Amino acid sequence: MNGMRKVTAILLLFAGILALSGCKSDNRELLNKKIAEGELLLAEERFEEASAYFAELFDANRDSLTVMEKHEFSINMVKSRENLQEAERLMKTEAFRSAYEQLKEIHPEDLGGQERREDLEKEIRDSYLSNVQKLSEEKKYEEALSVLDEYQDMVGSQEELEVLRSSLLADLIAWENPEKPEPVKKIVVLDPGHQAVQDKEKEPLGPGSEILKNRVSSGTRGVATGVYEYELNLLFSLKLRDRLLEEGFEVLLTRTAHDVSISNKERAEMANEAGADVFIRIHANGSENRDKQGIMTIHPSKDNPFVGHLSEESYRLSRDLHDEMVSGTEGKSAGIQAMDNMVGINWSKVPVSIVELGYMSNEEEDLLLQTEAYQAKLVEGLVRGIQKYFEQYKE
Repeated sequence: MNGMRKVTAILLLFAGILALSGCKSDNRELLNKKIAEGELLLAEERFEEASAYFAELFDANRDSLTVMEKHEFSINMVKSRENLQEAERLMKTEAFRSAYEQLKEIHPEDLGGQERREDLEKEIRDSYLSNVQKLSEEKKYEEALSVLDEYQDMVGSQEELEVLRSSLLADLIAWENPEKPEPVKKIVVLDPGHQAVQDKEKEPLGPGSEILKNRVSSGTRGVATGVYEYELNLLFSLKLRDRLLEEGFEVLLTRTAHDVSISNKERAEMANEAGADVFIRIHANGSENRDKQGIMTIHPSKDNPFVGHLSEESYRLSRDLHDEMVSGTEGKSAGIQAMDNMVGINWSKVPVSIVELGYMSNEEEDLLLQTEAYQAKLVEGLVRGIQKYFEQYKE
C-alpha cells in the first residue's frame, strides 16, 4: 500500500510540472503576440500609442528584455517626432536656423522622420538661395552675400556655395565701380598644392618624358602646429583669390576641397585650358634642417627641356612675387630658385611660379604662418607682385 502511495505522489508531482511548463509556454506565446501587436503600431508610426502600449506591457513583464527595448525605442520615436514637429513649426515662422538645428535631433532610426528631414533641409536651402537670387537681381549684392554667409555658416563650406559667393563678390565690385572702364581681366590660376591623400600612381615628368613621378603627395606638416601643408595651402589660396577678385582679376583654383585626386600634371593642364595668363602654385616648405627659414619662389631654368621658352617670363613672375612678399613681411628670403624636376611646372604652357610661403619645419616660421596678420601680409605681397608683373611685362 505504501508503494502505491509513493507512485501516486510521483505521478501527481510530474503532472504538476507539466501543467506549470505548459502555463509558461502559453504565457510566452501570449507575450510574443502582444509584442507583435505593439510592433504593428510602430510600423504604422503610431508612436505615442506604441509608447503607452509598451509602457503598460513592460509594467507587467519587467523581466522581458525585448519588451524593455521596444519600450525605449518607442519613447525615442516619440521624442524624434516631437523634434520634427517643432522643426516644422519653426519652418512656418521662417526661423530656419533654429529649424535646421532641431532637425539634427531626429533619431537616426526614425526612417520616416529622416526622410522628412531631407525634404525640410531642401526647403531651407531653396529658400536661402531663392532669396540670394532675388537680392542679386535687385543688385543688392551686400545683402545677398549676407544671406549666403548666414546659410554657409549654418551648413558649412560647399564648393557650389563658394562659387556663388565669388560670383556675387565680383558683381558687387563691378556695381560699386560703375564709372570705371571695364578692364581686360587677367586670368590667374592658383594651385593650392597637395591634397589630403597622396597618389603614388605615376605620371611623366614632362611631355614625352620617360621619367615618371608620383601624381601628387600630401606635402609637409607643421612641426609646432601640426597643421598639414595641404590645409594651409588651400586656406591661403582662398584668401588670395578673394583679394585678387577685389583687384579685378579673374581667378580660378585647381581645387577648393581637401578630399580630391588631382595630379600635378592635371593641375597644369587646368591652367592651360583656362587660358591663364599666369599659373601660381601655392606651397610651404619643409626640411630636415629645422633652422631653415624664408620665402622662396621657383621657376624653370633656360635649359629646361620642356618649358625652357617660359624661363624668362617665369623668372620675372617669380622675382616680383618673391620681392614683394619679402618686402611686405620684412621676412627672410630663401631665394628665387630654378628647378626643372617639377611636373606642375613642366606641363605648363604659361608663365609659372611655385611660391613657398615659408618653412613649416621651422618652429618659429610654422607658428607665424598660422597667424592672420602674417597671412594677410603675404597675401598683399603676392597681390602687389602679380600687379607689378603685369604692369611691367605685359601689354
